[in-house]
Amino acid sequence: MAAEKKEIDLTPRQKKILAALIKAVIERGEDISSFDLMKIENFDFSSATLRNEFLTLSRRGFLIKTHFASGRIPTIKALRYFIERLMEEKAPDFYEMVELSNRLFKQRFDPQQLLRLAMKELYSMTTAPVFILYNNIVQFYRLSRILQGRKKIQHKLRESYLNGFAKLLDIIEDPELFGSILAREFTQSVRGVGVFSGSKLGWKELESFVFVYTPFRLYPSKDEIGYIGALGYLNLNYPVVVPAVRVIGEMLSNLLRGW
Repeated sequence: MAAEKKEIDLTPRQKKILAALIKAVIERGEDISSFDLMKIENFDFSSATLRNEFLTLSRRGFLIKTHFASGRIPTIKALRYFIERLMEEKAPDFYEMVELSNRLFKQRFDPQQLLRLAMKELYSMTTAPVFILYNNIVQFYRLSRILQGRKKIQHKLRESYLNGFAKLLDIIEDPELFGSILAREFTQSVRGVGVFSGSKLGWKELESFVFVYTPFRLYPSKDEIGYIGALGYLNLNYPVVVPAVRVIGEMLSNLLRGW
C-alpha cells in the first residue's frame, strides 16, 4: 500500500495571514474579509495578493465562508494548525499554579468537590464555559456564557448561532456519545489538548462551536478516564485556554500518584 502523500506546508506569507485572521476572529467574534484584515494588519503586500491567498487557504481547507459574500472564519484544520505551529501560549503564573495545586490537593479524597473546584478554577483562568466528563456523568460550569456570547456575534450570524447551541446541548448531555467523540478526537491532539468543532457532533450548524480539552485519570490504579475542557464559539482565547486546560488536566492526573 502506497504511503499517504504528505500535505505541502503553508508558505510564510500564508502563515502570517492565517495567524492574523485567527487573532482577529478571537478579538472580534465575527467573520473577517480580506478588506477587514488589510485594515487591521500592516501587511507588506497588496490587497489583491491578500484576496488570492484567501482563496488559496479556502481551497486548502483552512478558511470557510459563513454565508454567501461573507468574510471568512477558520476551520478546525486551521485552528489545529494555529495552535500547533503559530500560536504563542500565555503560560499561567507559576506561583498561582502552586497555590492552585494545593487547593486541589486538599479536596483529593472527595472526587465531586475536587472536580467542581477544578471546573471553577479553569473557568477563572479562561472565562470560557467549562465541562467535565467523569464516571459517565457530564457536568458544566458557566454554560450560560455561550448564550451571553451571542451579543458579540454579528447580527446576521445570531440565528444560526442560537440554533447551533440548541443542537449542541442535545449531544453533549449524552455522556456515552460525548465520551466516544472526545476519545476519538484526542487521537489528533496538539500541544497536549484535543481540539475539535461541534460539526463533529453531527450537524453543520455546529461548525463554529469549539471544544478544547484533555484527559485525566484521578486514580492511577483504575481504568476510569475523565475529560476536562473549555467550550464555546470559535473565538476562544486559545493562547490562554490551551495551556490552562493542559495544566489543570495534569494536576488532576498527578494528584493522587504515590498515595
